[in-house]
Amino acid sequence: METCIFSFLLSFFLLNSFTLSLNFVTDKNALISFKNSITSDPYDILSTNWSQNTSVCNWIGVSCGLKHRRVTALNLSGYDLTGTVAPHLGNLTFLRYLDISFSNFSGFLPFELSNLRRLKVMNVGVNSFTGEIPTWLGSLPQLEELYLYNNTFLGTIPASLFNISNLQILRLDDNQLSGSIPHDIVNVFSIREIRIRNNRLSGWLPNDMCNNIPNIKILSLSMNQLEGQVPSNIWKCTRLEILSLAFNNFSGNIPREIGRLRVLASLYLGYNNGFQGGVPAEIGNLSRLERLNIDSVSLTGDIPSSIFNMPSLMFLSFSDNSLSGSIPTFHNLPELEVLYLDSNKFTGNIPPNIWSCKHLELLDLSQNNLSGHIPRAIGNTSMLRELYLAFNHFTGGLPQEIGTLPMLEVFTIFGEFTCQS
Repeated sequence: METCIFSFLLSFFLLNSFTLSLNFVTDKNALISFKNSITSDPYDILSTNWSQNTSVCNWIGVSCGLKHRRVTALNLSGYDLTGTVAPHLGNLTFLRYLDISFSNFSGFLPFELSNLRRLKVMNVGVNSFTGEIPTWLGSLPQLEELYLYNNTFLGTIPASLFNISNLQILRLDDNQLSGSIPHDIVNVFSIREIRIRNNRLSGWLPNDMCNNIPNIKILSLSMNQLEGQVPSNIWKCTRLEILSLAFNNFSGNIPREIGRLRVLASLYLGYNNGFQGGVPAEIGNLSRLERLNIDSVSLTGDIPSSIFNMPSLMFLSFSDNSLSGSIPTFHNLPELEVLYLDSNKFTGNIPPNIWSCKHLELLDLSQNNLSGHIPRAIGNTSMLRELYLAFNHFTGGLPQEIGTLPMLEVFTIFGEFTCQS
């Protein structure tokens, strides 16, 4: 009886050892095939370190699991490798992390990578991959982060990407993608970041896009050809910190519901010539907003005074609109560093308490209809580096205090300027 048990245990041990050895060889052969597909290794990482005489777990960029010694991570980011991705990489079935970003890989992503069922992070950003984004990416059940940015991917965004129930980060920015954003985008409850800027996307945003993605923090869709109105239910994306829709063809009014995004830190809506109306006063409710840019969108009317009562605001730009009336009194902008109000139709004097913004580094009020004197209080802005006041209707002389600004590098005042005795 004892002999039988011993024989069984020995057989089990030998079989298990054989299986582990076979799997180890499989991983090693996959990495060797990957190495052989590299045509340029400028830092000699693979050519000198990836030796068949050493364990793959000791190779640069390779990590293995403690239990089975299978390859669980491959991180070769930033090594400027040139070549294609060998399909054998799909044999690394325990791989959870793949990062070959910031290199010169080209060609297509091989279908065999669909075998990486344990993969949580795939980063192939900043390469030269081409072709359509593979639909099989949507069959990677554990994928949480997908980075395909800065390549030359073509075609449409496959709806299958939004079948990945655990997807949290999707970066497709800086490619050549076209077509509309799939409606399935609204179904990924776990998504935290969507970045698809600088492509050729068109069509409307789904009206219900924020109904089921309450965890999203970053939505970056700028530099596309999107049109229609910004969905009024945008406020349901309650955790949004960055909203970037600039350089598109959005139209209609800027939805006042944006003012309900209580944790929003950056808002970029500029260069959408279809927008109508004025600046919603509700934007002034965004107490955590740090950057606000609504350049060149044909805004009209006054700037609501609430905009100048935002304690976290550091960057504010309403350049190249048709805003009019007086520039509101600055109530509470203690962190303001950059203010662009140029190329509008503002009248009246420069608000006197603008010079109390101790951190102000750039002020552009050029190309308006401002009048009155340039006050001596300008000397209080000791951090000011650039000051643009040209093409207004100021009177009086230049205060001597301008010459005492220790950081000032650029100052323009040309245009109509009346000196009075």
